[in-house]
Amino acid sequence: MTNLSPHLPAVQPPVFFDASGTRWPRLLNVLLAAGLTIVLVLGAVLPAATAPLQQGSMNQSPDYPRRLLAQQDVTDIPRVGYEQGNEIFHRIDLVERRDGIDLLKDPFSNQVWREATAEEAAAIGDKPYAVEAYGLPPDHTLMLTFDDGPDPRFTPQILDLLSREGVPATFFAVGENVVENPDIFRRMVREGHMVGNHTMSHIDFWAHDDAYNRQEIIGEDRVMRAADNYASRLFRIPTGNPENNTLALLQAQQLGYLHVNMDLDTRDWEYSPGTPIPPPDLDGLGHVMLVHDGGGDRTATIQMLKKFIPEAKAQGYRFTTLEPMLPAGFVPQRSVTAGIQDDLTLGALTAYLVTPNVVMNWLFWFGVGSLTILTFLFVVLALVNNARQKRRKWNLPHAKDWPFVSVILPVFNEEPVVTKTLDALRASDYPRFEVVAVNDGSTDGTLAVLNDYAHSWPQLRVYSQPNSGKPAASNYGISESHGQIIVTLDGDTLFEPQTIRMLARHFMVPRGEKEVGAVAGHVKVGNRRNLVACWQSLEYLSGICVTRMAEGLMGAISIVPGACAGWRKEALVKAGGYPATTLAEDADLTLSLQQLGYSIVQENEAVAWTEAPLTLRGLFKQRLRWTYGNIQTLYKHRSMLFNPKFGALGMLTMPYALISVLVPLVFMPLAVGVAVLSLSRGEWQAIALFAAFVTTTHMVISVVAVLMVHESPLHLLIVPFYRIIYEPLRAYVVFGSAIRALRGSAVGWYKPQRTNSATLPSSPADRLPLPQTSAGGSPG
Repeated sequence: MTNLSPHLPAVQPPVFFDASGTRWPRLLNVLLAAGLTIVLVLGAVLPAATAPLQQGSMNQSPDYPRRLLAQQDVTDIPRVGYEQGNEIFHRIDLVERRDGIDLLKDPFSNQVWREATAEEAAAIGDKPYAVEAYGLPPDHTLMLTFDDGPDPRFTPQILDLLSREGVPATFFAVGENVVENPDIFRRMVREGHMVGNHTMSHIDFWAHDDAYNRQEIIGEDRVMRAADNYASRLFRIPTGNPENNTLALLQAQQLGYLHVNMDLDTRDWEYSPGTPIPPPDLDGLGHVMLVHDGGGDRTATIQMLKKFIPEAKAQGYRFTTLEPMLPAGFVPQRSVTAGIQDDLTLGALTAYLVTPNVVMNWLFWFGVGSLTILTFLFVVLALVNNARQKRRKWNLPHAKDWPFVSVILPVFNEEPVVTKTLDALRASDYPRFEVVAVNDGSTDGTLAVLNDYAHSWPQLRVYSQPNSGKPAASNYGISESHGQIIVTLDGDTLFEPQTIRMLARHFMVPRGEKEVGAVAGHVKVGNRRNLVACWQSLEYLSGICVTRMAEGLMGAISIVPGACAGWRKEALVKAGGYPATTLAEDADLTLSLQQLGYSIVQENEAVAWTEAPLTLRGLFKQRLRWTYGNIQTLYKHRSMLFNPKFGALGMLTMPYALISVLVPLVFMPLAVGVAVLSLSRGEWQAIALFAAFVTTTHMVISVVAVLMVHESPLHLLIVPFYRIIYEPLRAYVVFGSAIRALRGSAVGWYKPQRTNSATLPSSPADRLPLPQTSAGGSPG
């Protein structure tokens, strides 16, 4: 009829147990193969992804530009070609002296560009290289160039303005902004504008090494190719000033890019958003004009352009891109074929720049939304249930007619604490009960303490068995019990005098259509001696007083704690007693009773004080067992998940428990990575806001819990520090449990070291008086 006998062997292995022992090695082999595949792919692709897209015929070593520049004082480089003052292209010329003349050459090929004039030769002297400016815009021609975009706020407005005015322009885009706003970049190209390279992140070339500088240019080139099959060899130095940024100029030139300067600088970046920017004066010459579409608030820039463009047209100017001036081979291509290295570059940078923000935003709003809804729902339901319980009228029989209760006390090496536990039980005000203690093969003096105590207290019966685990010991005690109601507790748990009575009364009064199968008591931390114990006290308080009270109103309690619980013996027998296939046998048994059609209720007046771990190590070990056991239980009873037959239990409580495991497994590493990246970029506001919201929400729950059971408001002092322990703990138990499930090895029971530190309060609050006269009803 039952499997409550301790002599029957377990017929089912633990959930997730892998008897073959091959699951973990096979999984490791798969992970190793995947890791090697990734390494091989990266090894094959990375060199190509970081290679230059244009290759010169000589002097291609990455350190060549610095070595060349070091041959003279970079603050006193000769300048050639500066005749009119509005030349817009710049390059470094090698100087070769041949037959008494100075030839200006390309440093990266044997190409001679031209012969230096006598004045230029005099200025060059014996210097090995010079900076050359060349390329004059045609008269009455304006070439608008925009730096630092695309910006999602201002670039679309500028594109709208240019479209209305029929003005083409050239955008020197920052690669990171292209990655973050690819649609705007594609719009630029689609609407006939030209795009040039402004490095990936607007860097100072002198502040970085050669490899980094090169990848800033190459990376953006590949990003544009992958984003819209667009290739551009136009380059502009961040902050401009090529004469003083010769390293950037020469490194871009080595990579095959043409530097484009400007000669008409609006200096719009100097103006605050509310300050009007004066339109530049025009003189009839051609100009390359610098404005910005990114890097700050460009409202004033847009307002200036709205005035400037019509005025320039009225003066006979025509607008064009840089194309009419570009040397052969430097006109951007609009239909290149992106290679795998281009796509991988864009993908990697998207993962770094875009995905963190998307994930952070999703997690932020998902967290805020779900936490707000669940907090409001659970707080309201808990308050309603608490109010109902306080208003409830109990039609209970006379005390002498209350049902007989059997208190089951499984113990293993509880010598330091078991006497105190028995003393608390002995002080109970319940009129008719026995205590069945089962010694589970203790190796200390626990059995002797129990036998000595039984000599002075006939209500205590002592049994002993070889060490078989807590479920087996509990089932042994149940099989030897005489009561209609079973009350369970742990060897270190101290019951308040009214606790058994508060549990038992629920079995004597009908409750709806379902019989009460179990009653969950209120477990409190009885050794609040340090921060770790106080943290657990707050956790117990908020979890029981709010979460479980709310679940109780919905008929969705998923865990009746074995440390303080009442059970209908008939229901225990039908369920087969405590199961040994999971480490959360109380949760497992609770769900089994729900499947059998019994109801589960919460009773906050049934108070038990337990000994909580006083160290982080002990806390983490205990919670790892709890979490792993709960995961086993969810898997074992997976048929109840999303099953409307079980109401809110199957549709809310159990799915939420599952999500609380699966979401951290998937998103916690990503969230941590995103947070680290965000903080490294100085983007801490969203993280701080979410942390403040979570803390505030937890404060609301804690306040409700404290007021509900008249607990000490000192608990609220723990709230600001709660997440400091909770988040590392959650990561440890979730991933630790997942690893144990995948390993499939047997996991033993973790029993914390007893310190005999739990105590009962000197004057327990709100103890209910034992009824002395019959108020109607019948014994349960």
